[in-house]
Amino acid sequence: MRELGKKLGRLLLEPSLRWFLLIGLGNTVLSLAIQLGLYSWAGLGYWASSALAFVIASISSFYFNRKYSFHSKGAVGRDAARFAVNIAVCYLLAYGAAQPLAGWVILRLGWEWLIRWQGQITLICGNGLFTCLNYFGQRCFAFRER
Repeated sequence: MRELGKKLGRLLLEPSLRWFLLIGLGNTVLSLAIQLGLYSWAGLGYWASSALAFVIASISSFYFNRKYSFHSKGAVGRDAARFAVNIAVCYLLAYGAAQPLAGWVILRLGWEWLIRWQGQITLICGNGLFTCLNYFGQRCFAFRER
């Protein structure tokens, strides 16, 4: 257990994580604004709203994370392909898990008033899960040092 704590401590001190979180903060604000706007005001569904927002935010994420977070020297095409695979897998896992999980938690809490906001809560939960999965996917797969 102590070794796990040391590994987590080293991870938190890595410059790649700090840059990733800073870039991710900007992308998260952009993505959530687009998602919630498309879902709440444009009337698009859960999957369409989150997917469209992620396509838009992923373009800037690729450029900034490749250059500043992970300092990739790999071929742009290969990095872009690996990045796209990572984004797709993380998106499907995070948003696929967030939908039933948020519904289950809201029902277990018994707070009827939250049901009205279930879609928005689910999008926010999916975004948080995506961020965690995406960091490790980019670090260990998309921009892994070779």
